[in-house]
Amino acid sequence: MNERDFRPAMAESERHPSDRSATPADAATHEARIAAPRALRGGNVETAVGAKPAPRIDRSPATRGPRLPDVALIGVDWGATHLRVHAFDARGGVLATRHSARGAAALTSPDEFADALDELLGADLDDGHAPILLAGMAGARRGWQETPYATLPADAAALAALLQPLQFRGRRAAIVPGVATGFADVMRGAETQALGVPPGTARAVAPGPHSRWLRLSDGAVTGGSTYATGERYSQLLERSLRGRSQPARAWSERGFLLGLDAARAHPDGLHELSDVHAQPMRDAAPAGELPAFLSGLLIGYECLSALAADGAHCETAIVGDARLAAIYALALRRYGCPHYIIEGDTAFCHGLWRIAREARYA
Repeated sequence: MNERDFRPAMAESERHPSDRSATPADAATHEARIAAPRALRGGNVETAVGAKPAPRIDRSPATRGPRLPDVALIGVDWGATHLRVHAFDARGGVLATRHSARGAAALTSPDEFADALDELLGADLDDGHAPILLAGMAGARRGWQETPYATLPADAAALAALLQPLQFRGRRAAIVPGVATGFADVMRGAETQALGVPPGTARAVAPGPHSRWLRLSDGAVTGGSTYATGERYSQLLERSLRGRSQPARAWSERGFLLGLDAARAHPDGLHELSDVHAQPMRDAAPAGELPAFLSGLLIGYECLSALAADGAHCETAIVGDARLAAIYALALRRYGCPHYIIEGDTAFCHGLWRIAREARYA
């Protein structure tokens, strides 16, 4: 699902002991930090439909403070709709992060990409000498500079070997390649996040309009699949609710769970799904719960397909925004799959640092 569709919020008393969240601990090495997860316990998911995310700190030049000391690396996460820049210290810790809405989809030339990055690289973030490593859509065909796809298995060393040098303000800079997991199944950015989950994790999912499920072994991406669940949800819901008074983004945990159960009870029903208001759908859930039911149905089919490939008992890292990840945690818990949540920026920074170390960028 897309983050804007459902925004779950979990109270402390509602959390469940089967979930845990991985965050860096204070340890001597990077690997030790990512190997020390702490508990995040998911429970009943409630949503404030239409709620706005918390406001971000103003990072305009007028509000910036003194330059950060001892920046060893600048890491850039360039998505289609966002840009995030992280300043790392010499041990892989993140000193500061800057955000921008200038995603790759809104930029049309190399000069625009360079200007967007310049906006976030103020005098307070780096001294103009730290190397820069970019991942994500900066390397897409319509990005800053196209980079090739690495083949499987893809570990930090394999990605480091395929870094594409980038000309930017006389700096040492390069773009991380994407990864191809099949003939038409490719990714840019999710592979970096996957390399940042704790060691020993065998499977990771990055939910979104196109959710990525990745198989992991010995610190490498060894396989994966993409599911256009969020995109299909939006298409089906908007087409089905056009001209109707029913709210398109209503959340109901009961409706969502009914959808998950329906996916398990009717494993061959996905190809027949064309209208939320088809008679079987109308009979499956009350009208006000149909959007959540459809969400559960589509996420259910996605999860059941992915779990069938590797087994339901294979622990899964859910990588992404906690609110969206909680939706997938609810589904995996319903299907008896062990899982934990790791915040998307945390996974990205850990994975990028591994690549930087292999490439001697840090």
